[in-house]
Amino acid sequence: MLVDFKLKVKHIIAKHETLKQEKNQLLEKISNLESTIIQIQKENRLIEQKYENLKLARMLDVSDDENKDAKNRIQKLVREIDKCIALLNK
Repeated sequence: MLVDFKLKVKHIIAKHETLKQEKNQLLEKISNLESTIIQIQKENRLIEQKYENLKLARMLDVSDDENKDAKNRIQKLVREIDKCIALLNK
C-alpha cells in the first residue's frame, strides 16, 4: 500500500512539473501575443492617420474643382449681367 502511495505521489509530482512547464509556455505565448497586439494597434493608428490625411487631401482636391466650377459660373453670370447692362444702356 505504501509503494502504491509513493507511485501515485511520483505521478502527481510528474504531472505537476508537466503542467508547470505548460503554464510557462502559455504565459510566454500570451506575452508574445500581447506584444503583437500592441504592434498591430500602432500600425492601425498609423493607417488610420494616413487614411484621414488622404480624406483631407481628397476634400481639398474636390474643393479646387468646385472652386473652378464656381468661378466659371460667376464669370458666366457677370457676362450675362454685362449684356443686360449693355441692353439697358441702348
